[in-house]
Amino acid sequence: MYLPKKLPYAYSSLEPFIDEETMFIHYNKHYLTYLKNLNEAVEKEKVKKMPIELLIKSIDNYSSTIRNNAGGYYNHSLFWYMLKPASRTTNEPYSLIKNVIDKNFGGYNNFQKLILEAAKKRFGSGWVWLVISKRTGKVMITETPYQDNPKMYFDVDIILGIDVWEHAYYLKYNAQREAYVKNIFNVINWEYCNKVLEKYVGK
Repeated sequence: MYLPKKLPYAYSSLEPFIDEETMFIHYNKHYLTYLKNLNEAVEKEKVKKMPIELLIKSIDNYSSTIRNNAGGYYNHSLFWYMLKPASRTTNEPYSLIKNVIDKNFGGYNNFQKLILEAAKKRFGSGWVWLVISKRTGKVMITETPYQDNPKMYFDVDIILGIDVWEHAYYLKYNAQREAYVKNIFNVINWEYCNKVLEKYVGK
């Protein structure tokens, strides 16, 4: 049985950029429902017990029910920790993630622009990602539909993910996905990104 990841801050901690009601619903109604449905589907379909990441990497072997709910559970289990409480100071990347952004995307402003373009390109529900290839170390921005993630397709580590489903922003931003994505940079947890990149230092 897969277990929930605890939200590492209060529902109100991302205010004013992500509102308390959205976070409460996002965690309790969406995330925990994905988890419940995943555990039920795994039991019903008699899927061998394995870590969630192994399930994600072999997802093509399973039903669409398992794919959608495993993705929803796994993606959000990462997403909660990719965010941090809002600060009174400017929230800009530093250390390893700053170096990666500067080297691969020509600076933070252009990186934000490219993330926003990917979010606008994602028709309907889905996610925008920053990933690094485990084999080559190449860094890229990509997007996936619904609750898919890049690990379902490629041998990568996920540095950052942004949920662009309407449930992630509609209560506060209505249909303005662009405004939501611009504001989420105020609560990105760059420390999380740096920890992912640590294993690639010196390679």
